[in-house]
Amino acid sequence: MFIIMISITCFIGTLPFLIPYYMLLTSQSKKIGCKLSIEHFIMVYIFVYYLTAVLSFTGIPSISDIVHNSSGVITSKGLNLSPYEVNLIPFLWITEGARPYIENILLFIPLGFMLPCIWKKYEVLWRTVLSGVTFSLAIELSQLFNRRITDIDDLLMNTIGALMGWVIFKLLKEHLSKLQDRASAQSTSMEKIPLLLDKEECFYMASAFAGMLFVFHPFLVPLLQLVFKIRINV
Repeated sequence: MFIIMISITCFIGTLPFLIPYYMLLTSQSKKIGCKLSIEHFIMVYIFVYYLTAVLSFTGIPSISDIVHNSSGVITSKGLNLSPYEVNLIPFLWITEGARPYIENILLFIPLGFMLPCIWKKYEVLWRTVLSGVTFSLAIELSQLFNRRITDIDDLLMNTIGALMGWVIFKLLKEHLSKLQDRASAQSTSMEKIPLLLDKEECFYMASAFAGMLFVFHPFLVPLLQLVFKIRINV
């Protein structure tokens, strides 16, 4: 129950970015006759909720973490990285148990599944894999600033998870075709797809990070701690 509460609060943190974007997107789409269905927005908001849940689970830094730790990570001589905080050797800790590897795979399966389900351009495998790599890499790099372990294994397992999600979508595509058609933008010509819609998924990933950095950590976490009289470590 507590985890669900945190993930919902993380999603709420993205609303200051999602609402203006929604208004701009619908306005621009109407001008060129590009139709966005209710199913599309339901799917993309589920997608954003998933992204914020992933960021909450993995533990990205707050703005204060970045400000306080950046001088220790980025110096005049380059990056100051502790060998205890950065692992670039694949499967270094696999002998300690497979659970973290399995968790990181499972964590990104929804990403690989939802991307092609909402945006047809992600039926191309490399696009989905690249998005998985990019999102995972952004998480790992951000963890340099809150003294968590930045691990190549996490990046590899997340990528495998995104790939598996894409494969699952392909296997179920015949049964998902109607949902996919309704969730996708409808236009008489792909050339008429507005830029805001063409790069929509990129904005949602960015807004998930922005919501965590600029709203959730500085404002919503203190509010939750005040209301529920608990300490939240995220």
